[in-house]
Amino acid sequence: MSETIKKLGLIGIGVLAITEEKIRQTVDELIEKGDVNREEGKSLVQELLAEKKKQMQELRDTISNSVQNSIDRSKIATTDDVARMEDKIAELEKTVKELSEK
Repeated sequence: MSETIKKLGLIGIGVLAITEEKIRQTVDELIEKGDVNREEGKSLVQELLAEKKKQMQELRDTISNSVQNSIDRSKIATTDDVARMEDKIAELEKTVKELSEK
């Protein structure tokens, strides 16, 4: 079956670039030509869709990590940073109020 995938050229360009419809269409053509039987075709579609899902998750993770690294390097305040500063300001306001009442 992996030979069939190679024939399709899907490994070289990555499954990510191919739509589910195109995968199904290509596998149906292979079935019609007799290159694979129906069961192999069904399995091939599932395998390719699983690979596509895996590649999509890897892409999301890569993008997310890149964005997070860019934010970390840019010294932009995060939501957590702002929340900590708000807490500190509230604490300081309370201290000032207590000191001014004495």
